[in-house]
Amino acid sequence: MTTQTPEKRQELVDELREIQAQMLECLDQAKRLIAQSGQDMTLQRAEAYWLAHARIALTNDHGYLGGSMCSMEDTIEEIAGATEDEDDED
Repeated sequence: MTTQTPEKRQELVDELREIQAQMLECLDQAKRLIAQSGQDMTLQRAEAYWLAHARIALTNDHGYLGGSMCSMEDTIEEIAGATEDEDDED
């Protein structure tokens, strides 16, 4: 594995957080579009299944029971934590 400078690692964290935010925005947009269809059962199924699965995979900040074994948030925190560990060593 290639070691990164703390600055480069922080850039990676920032870019991943930006991607995460965009993906969450897309999920919200998809939910709004489904709601506009007027098909309540379709929206309920989407919210209960794939919208929930996608949100749980992206973030630990959700209102669902359970969670992902490793969410995108966990991955970002691991990378950010590696940066903090190196800062503590200096």
